[in-house]
Amino acid sequence: MASRKVVFDTNVLISGYLWKGSPRRAIDKVRRGEWIHLVSEETIEELIRVLAYAKFGLKPEEIEPIIRDLMAISEYVEVRSKIDLVKADPTDNIFLNLAIDGQADVIVSGDHNLLDLKEFNDIPITSVRKFLGL
Repeated sequence: MASRKVVFDTNVLISGYLWKGSPRRAIDKVRRGEWIHLVSEETIEELIRVLAYAKFGLKPEEIEPIIRDLMAISEYVEVRSKIDLVKADPTDNIFLNLAIDGQADVIVSGDHNLLDLKEFNDIPITSVRKFLGL
């Protein structure tokens, strides 16, 4: 069983669930037990909020199975940290808080606000492509 822990940000999860490609392969690493994916109440709420955007054209009954599946393959973390490092998009901080409290080994993101940090509290922040090479 995996002991390495990963946090995928919202754009990685959405791309992985809605389309084929690298983000889907990253999620498959979790499905196969190669990594433990971490989620929190805040990251799940953010995912639901973004999946509901009109541009994705998803109905609530189409979003629910995605969330159910993600919860089934993820480890839930009670987040207590209140990091406020990313000012340009404060919602990105929920992934930093989750990574700290869940003792993640890596954060995987497609978001430049996070990627530009390169690492946070000794936790590398990397792209999906680099993660797949780990």
